[in-house]
Amino acid sequence: MKNLIQNLDEILKSVTKLKIGYQFLVKNNKELEVQLSDLKVEADQYKQEIIYLKKEQEEKSEKENNSMLLQTDNSSVDSIAVLKQEQKNKNARIQLQLDEFIEDIDQCIQIIQAKE
Repeated sequence: MKNLIQNLDEILKSVTKLKIGYQFLVKNNKELEVQLSDLKVEADQYKQEIIYLKKEQEEKSEKENNSMLLQTDNSSVDSIAVLKQEQKNKNARIQLQLDEFIEDIDQCIQIIQAKE
């Protein structure tokens, strides 16, 4: 009988420990959900900013191309092609940087979601 009471006491202690641990995990889970929500909002803001920057860059590029064409009316066709290629290269580098930034944000979101 004494053994049974000791075993029940140990079980009660273990259950109490588990309950405390569970409450701790629930609290942490709620905090992580709030952080994830904040990060999602921030990621959406960055994506909107990137879209805006892309649009702005395209407009700027188009204006530069038009102004280059007007300035080089007397230039040869080869020099125009070189200028266009240089601008395409610049645009490609900027696009690559923006794509890497988006991938970094997406990886952060995936890491946080995986921790849930």
